Amino acid sequence: MATLQKIRDKGTLLVIIIGLALLAFVLGDLLTSGTTLFGRAQDKAFVVNREVISTQQYADKITQFEEFQKMVSGQSSLDENVSSQIREVVYQQMVRDRLLGHQTGKLGLTVTKEELNDLVHGQSISPVLQQLPFFLDPQTGMFDRRALIEFINTVNIPSPNPQEQALVNQYKSLWLFIEEMIRTQRLEEKYISLLSNAVIVNDVEAKTAFEHSQRNADIEYAMKSYFTVPDSVVNVTDEEVKAFYNRHKSSFRMEAPLVKLSYFTKGITPSEEDYAEVEAESHKAFEELDNTANPAAIVADYSQTPYRDVFVSEHMLTPTQVEFVRSAAINEMYGPKREGDSFHIYKLIDKTVAPDSVHLRMMAIPDASMVGQDSVITHFVDSIYGAISGGTPFAEVANSLNPNSNGGDMGWAREIDLAGFSTELVKTAFNAPVGQPVKLSIPGQQLILQVEERTRPVNKYKLAIVDMPVLPSEKTSNNIDNELNQFVSTPDVEQKFNELASEKGYMVMPGITVSANDFTLAQIPGSRQVISWAANEKKVGAVKKFDLTNSRIIARVERVIPSGTTPLSEVSSGIRSQLVNEKKAEKIISDLKSQNLSSIDAYATAMNANTDTVRFVNFNTQNITGLGFEPALNAVSAFAPLNKVVGPMKGNMGVYVATVVNRTEGTDEYDADEQKNHILNNNAYRLQMQSVEVLKDKLGVEDNRFRFF
Repeated sequence: MATLQKIRDKGTLLVIIIGLALLAFVLGDLLTSGTTLFGRAQDKAFVVNREVISTQQYADKITQFEEFQKMVSGQSSLDENVSSQIREVVYQQMVRDRLLGHQTGKLGLTVTKEELNDLVHGQSISPVLQQLPFFLDPQTGMFDRRALIEFINTVNIPSPNPQEQALVNQYKSLWLFIEEMIRTQRLEEKYISLLSNAVIVNDVEAKTAFEHSQRNADIEYAMKSYFTVPDSVVNVTDEEVKAFYNRHKSSFRMEAPLVKLSYFTKGITPSEEDYAEVEAESHKAFEELDNTANPAAIVADYSQTPYRDVFVSEHMLTPTQVEFVRSAAINEMYGPKREGDSFHIYKLIDKTVAPDSVHLRMMAIPDASMVGQDSVITHFVDSIYGAISGGTPFAEVANSLNPNSNGGDMGWAREIDLAGFSTELVKTAFNAPVGQPVKLSIPGQQLILQVEERTRPVNKYKLAIVDMPVLPSEKTSNNIDNELNQFVSTPDVEQKFNELASEKGYMVMPGITVSANDFTLAQIPGSRQVISWAANEKKVGAVKKFDLTNSRIIARVERVIPSGTTPLSEVSSGIRSQLVNEKKAEKIISDLKSQNLSSIDAYATAMNANTDTVRFVNFNTQNITGLGFEPALNAVSAFAPLNKVVGPMKGNMGVYVATVVNRTEGTDEYDADEQKNHILNNNAYRLQMQSVEVLKDKLGVEDNRFRFF
């Protein structure tokens, strides 16, 4: 009772305490949940039509594409450049899929299971499948339906072997990825076909386009280049630049921010101490190689390139090596000599005169894998050898055993090409009689080979080569890092970056502008991290050191320009140059017209230029030889009277005066349907390129990848 009374007495206090505890619990859970929700809200690799694509979704798709690329190329890893390209391709494809998915969904366009099945198994095999190397016949390079069927059967049949099943699962994932590519391509074809067929090509348009394509002209011209006129002769005001900018703002839209930064690089190169250390080691290697009967062991100890116990011809040697072997005696040494960043030592082991290469046919039969099968394998090899020795052509026997063996033809091979098999194979191939089969046993295989022909004898040398590169030591790298760390922590480095760097002898690249999504800074491998840091750095003037494989970059953020419309300050110089050229054109044309000139030669003299000629230009020519894209000359080719001077007229590179000196008509016959289809195909290509850009503007794309990648 006393306890109950105490509780009653303290009731109000207990309620407050319990209430606060519950509030803390709820708030704690809410804050934790809120952190997660906040994180999710911030995890936007990019946004398409208000659909958020998370960094995980983007990364997963990149991984799928990388695995696909590895299987297609047969590579186990991808270099930085390929990986960067894949990231961009995946982004563009994911954006494209969602933009088109929105439109095709509204239009009711789909790819049915029946269509997909026909693209895989039917008569209209998808172009995606026809381009993949593992579905091509290795002999013809053409699509092989059997290879496709075998692949599909493989991914659909479970394997009792766990390791094999893991590979099957990998292939199954690959197949699902390929199926999605097929479906996406087909859906895009439907959408583009719908758009392009909405644009009608009438008879007049088709006939006119055909006639223009058949009317080719040889044009004599003279040009006054804009570069030959000083900018000071015309005046472009800031108001004119601003007015142009305001009229063309849509042309200056950016999906990603722009980053302005200044930077310098410092290579991690060997010090003189590093060179001295390797030089001392090279003298030790020289002595050991000079005194050994086993050069392979010494070369293995000191050189990155292993010793090959084969003869090589002079064309496989460097100029220094050729000069040495031509005059050296057997066992004579060269070096150690510093060449570039390495110390080289050579020892002439032997020399001979022999063919450089042999043309071989060969069959390989694996050795018995089970006890008791040795006699079976031996009998089998003997029977094959006997058939060839008895007159059956080698190629016929090889093809009977393996129809894809190309008659056992190995092509031409040098000694060094065969060294990886065995030394015995090298000796046999270069000494066996031409046209006679030879049996040879090497570890794991029984070989039957036949020499078809040999090249003429040349001087060949057996050379032991010790190549000792000088690499920066850890001490050298640390010294460079310490030097740069001190620079970064120098007082006022943010304000006086360029000045302090110049005092230290560093060459600064000032005010470089890059997109926040660029792969590299000035093509420097591994420099994506610099751009990513600068794009996300909140503080203008921040300075940071970046460690790359063989160098360091010290960068300063000058400015980050948000995505959207590029500010006038960043494009004004380009606008001004364009307006300057337009005013130069007006002035040049006015000056030439005032002289009342009548011939190309007179115009050329007035322009201080020479006449030139371009041939086979028609109205549709996109790239005129030596001039590029010049629509003014396209019009001249089609419509100017023969041998009449036309101009002066404004072009992209300068002001032109031209005359058609010859015009020919093509002999192709007009086919209305063919011409209309040709125009429709061109329209489809343009619409394919332009539709995505239009949809981006209409539906909206927000690219935030620079924040995460």
